[in-house]
Formats: sequence, structure tokens, C-alpha cells
Amino acid sequence: MVHEEYRGARKWSRNQQAVATVIWISFLTAAVATMLFFAMIDPVDLLAAYDPELEIGRQAGYAAGFFFFWLIAAACSAVTAWLVRTAPKRDAKRR
Repeated sequence: MVHEEYRGARKWSRNQQAVATVIWISFLTAAVATMLFFAMIDPVDLLAAYDPELEIGRQAGYAAGFFFFWLIAAACSAVTAWLVRTAPKRDAKRR
């Protein structure tokens, strides 16, 4: 029997935690936005209204929409994380 001591999970730096949080929250947001958007709009009809000569399949339209929503959500989450981290520190005496 091997007796190894568990040293615990590796600690993430503050920057790594912020990046992971931004990616995860924006992924979930993009998933919900994609479901809601494409529940009402067919990507083939949307593309036909934009450029009738361009032919992209329905699955490619869903993928492009998802990555578009993920990019927008990631940008919003990153700006929020940056604003929170660069906010001035509150003085303990003012509370």
C-alpha cells in the first residue's frame, strides 16, 4: 500500500482566476444567448436576407452565432473584471 500525502490542489494566481471566470461566464452566456436567438430566427433565413449568394449550412450558422455571442460576452465580462480590479480600494475607516 502506497502512503502518499495529499498536498492539496494547486493554487491559481489572481490573474488565472480572473481569466477562467471570464471564459466560463461568457461561455454560459453565449450558450443561453444562442438558444434564445436561434429559437426565433433560422440562420439560413438570416443569411439569405444578408447575402443571398453566400451558402452556409444551418450548423455552420449556429456555430458562427455561438462564437459571435461568446466573443461579445467575453468582451463584456473582461471589461467588468478589469473595472472591478482597477477600482480604488475602500478605506476601512469610512465604512
